[in-house]
Amino acid sequence: MDYKKIATKAARQGGKILKNNFFDLNNVEGKGEHDIVTQTDIESEKTIIKIIKKFFPEHTIIAEESGTQSIGSNYVWYIDPLDGTSNFITGNPYFSISIALAYKNEIILGVVFNPILNELYTAEKNKGAFLNNKKLSVSKNKNLSGAILASAYSADENDIKQGLKTIETLALNSRKTVINFSPALDLCNIARGRIDGLIDNGTTPEDHAAGSLILLEAGGKIQNFESNNWNVAGKGIIASNGYLQNFIVDLIRKK
Repeated sequence: MDYKKIATKAARQGGKILKNNFFDLNNVEGKGEHDIVTQTDIESEKTIIKIIKKFFPEHTIIAEESGTQSIGSNYVWYIDPLDGTSNFITGNPYFSISIALAYKNEIILGVVFNPILNELYTAEKNKGAFLNNKKLSVSKNKNLSGAILASAYSADENDIKQGLKTIETLALNSRKTVINFSPALDLCNIARGRIDGLIDNGTTPEDHAAGSLILLEAGGKIQNFESNNWNVAGKGIIASNGYLQNFIVDLIRKK
């Protein structure tokens, strides 16, 4: 079975829902004290899961809004039906659908789709990373002071405080630090060389699984926020074009 073909189909179908609802008022609900979810998130997720279950009914699915389904398979799908919800509801087209497939805890497929710009990022293990079938590679920037970085933080109160301190440190030591709250697209934009790094203390596997493979296949580096190693099931991320990885880690851990 062609996993990439099915994941791409699911991403595009979910993307239609996001695009159709982008200019309409959405049913925005609270999701914790400092987080949000929309009806569009939920509708997109249902559509994506329905397609994946049709072709792979025995696979485990871990989705942003509905949690874990069909536990027990060596194959696990990580789904974020709307990565960048705050951007979506405020009219900023910086959001995407993120779908990844892991086999025995290793990501083997990543698909990230921005339906507004019709940008489809894909990667398969050891086969490279692509944007609309054009091969991607990271920037060659080796100078932190000239870097464009992205940063964000989770909705937990302590993580917000920590995240704001990190952003201050990064902003004072880079050319520009942006806050997008869309880690899947941030990782893809590192992969294509638009930005040079991402530091986010709150990402979960649904957020970063697909983008992490796309970045690694484009030549970048990645590790968990509080570790020197990379475990896709962990929380938080420090990612870069590779050249800046040690500089970024040293900087934020000295603060």
